[in-house]
Amino acid sequence: MRILCLDIGNSRVGVAISDPLKITAQPVMTIELRNKDLFEELDKIFQRYSIEKVVIGYPLSKLHPDLKDEKLKKIDEISEKIESRYNVEIVKWDERFSTKAVEKVINGELNWKRKKKVIDKVAAVYILQGYLDFYNGS
Repeated sequence: MRILCLDIGNSRVGVAISDPLKITAQPVMTIELRNKDLFEELDKIFQRYSIEKVVIGYPLSKLHPDLKDEKLKKIDEISEKIESRYNVEIVKWDERFSTKAVEKVINGELNWKRKKKVIDKVAAVYILQGYLDFYNGS
């Protein structure tokens, strides 16, 4: 059984998955929402892997963590659909600084076009690895 992670943005969703032992996170793909249906792509992932849980990046406000903006409402809506469609546990994981952290790591390594294609799935890896470290007591 594996843990899937989604970093949901306005135009792209970064996807990462754990190894079967739930120790490490690996990138899977970036789903371009303009070109692909999120649930068609998730159907393929759920068919290919045995997923027991989905960790979803949840960007809480630094100043007002209890305040839900439009982005959080959209993530909540998608989370509910995933939970009912696939009958899996959903974990919303604080990911406020994941994209910034990943940008710092790959800044200068890639041109902006390539960076745009990989940043979301690398952010999903970052989010999932943080969760796995917590889950495993590291």
